[in-house]
Amino acid sequence: MKSSIAVLFLVLTVAVTAAGGAGANGSPYAPGLVYGWDGVLASNGAVRFVTLSTARSTIVAAVRVHGGRVLRSNALRGFYGVPLVAYDGTSGGLSGDGKSLVLASYGPVPGTAGVTRFVVLNTRTLRMRRLVELPGSWSYDAISPDGSTLYLVEHLSAPPNPRYQVRIFDLAAGRLLQGAVVDRIEKEAVMRGQPVTRAMSSDGRWAYTLYARQKAEPFVHALDTARREAFCIDLPLRLAQPKQMELRLKLSAAGQLAVVQGRTALAEIDTRALSVQR
Repeated sequence: MKSSIAVLFLVLTVAVTAAGGAGANGSPYAPGLVYGWDGVLASNGAVRFVTLSTARSTIVAAVRVHGGRVLRSNALRGFYGVPLVAYDGTSGGLSGDGKSLVLASYGPVPGTAGVTRFVVLNTRTLRMRRLVELPGSWSYDAISPDGSTLYLVEHLSAPPNPRYQVRIFDLAAGRLLQGAVVDRIEKEAVMRGQPVTRAMSSDGRWAYTLYARQKAEPFVHALDTARREAFCIDLPLRLAQPKQMELRLKLSAAGQLAVVQGRTALAEIDTRALSVQR
């Protein structure tokens, strides 16, 4: 038994530290999942949570960043990965308090039969708190700081004309809430565009996601995961979609959100006023 555990820990360590590996896997409608590699980093920067697939299950592990020691691990039935929240490779799944970790499965292509599954784990034990199974095509978006509210993207159509909406799953009640999370001003439930990059507030409350669009300017979707509110901030940047995909977000400690291209800041957003300052 001890030798089996040692082999498992060695495999996990090699997968996390190797230059190659499973890496990120895309999907027809969302950024996808990541196996091995970097996984998702805890807020203290000391631990990474990673997943590896076996023939019939998924191994999830907490790995120390310095040294690669596996601190704890668990095996789950089915195939799950750390969710990616943007096409620049930004991963997610950890609650702001560091107590909950969300893993996701791949769902069917929008418009076809099938289900998408999510598991919510206790980060201290890596044991399952909640299994969420939803018919259709879904992907992870965010989780509230206390781990009570899960935000999911319901994919209504696949590219080249992706349509989707953000929905709320109440983890305490174990149910999907009616309606979508919409901007209080625009009142538009169905969204269009591709998630390019994301910045999170230090407490895990605010998720700022920059979306690129084919025939329109990019915008930032500001999601308040604690109050279940969303705000869309249009960016006055006349860029073709390929150039929009090069944009990144940088959030300062003072609450200024910069939209940058390489080393050049193209716009700044005041996160208190939720408006473009320059």
